[in-house]
Amino acid sequence: MGINERREREKEALRTRIVEAARDIVSAEGLEALSMRALAERIEYSPATLYLYFKDKDELIQEVVREGFRRMGECMCAESSELGSGADATQQHRASGRGYARFALENTAYFRVMFELPTVAQMDCPTHDEEEAQTGQESWTPVVEVVQRAMDAGLYALPDAHRGAVISWGLVHGLVSLYLSGHLAEVVMSNEEFMKLLEDAMDSLRVGWTPRETRQADLA
Repeated sequence: MGINERREREKEALRTRIVEAARDIVSAEGLEALSMRALAERIEYSPATLYLYFKDKDELIQEVVREGFRRMGECMCAESSELGSGADATQQHRASGRGYARFALENTAYFRVMFELPTVAQMDCPTHDEEEAQTGQESWTPVVEVVQRAMDAGLYALPDAHRGAVISWGLVHGLVSLYLSGHLAEVVMSNEEFMKLLEDAMDSLRVGWTPRETRQADLA
């Protein structure tokens, strides 16, 4: 490894460390607790060093959210890729839900910054430019597309794929949020039990969206 390559890796490693430290502060203490000085103290670097990577707090928060969406997209894609080429659209849709949930369970700090602190995503991290808009779309668009494929194949009876994607997202996101906040403690005792609960919920959604004639044929 050459000197330049080593330096680039060291810079990237420090950038990642800064982003993850900012994520942890916001997740644990709230947005108001994050400052460049507090962040510098946490990672034991000078504030001047942080400004070499990010011009201000807003840009740093944008990067935290962007990285969270990137990781979430990877989790969803990884879950879908395990199905193999023979999976139908409903199975792929369920896989995207599992991937979303697994991301939240394994990256809870990112999840909280992305979704539980709405002022971060909606005010400090506006998606006005093409790059920022693409960040969220990389995770959202495939979900809409797979719902549309299920509709085209006659597996889902829905009037609109986008609306269906929103409903399924609300189901998965709502259960994940309830679980992470401790409101399901009397129902599920572990991540494994939660994932089983999520499968039951997604199965109920699939049954409800199955065309009536198909359900009747299955019962005959």
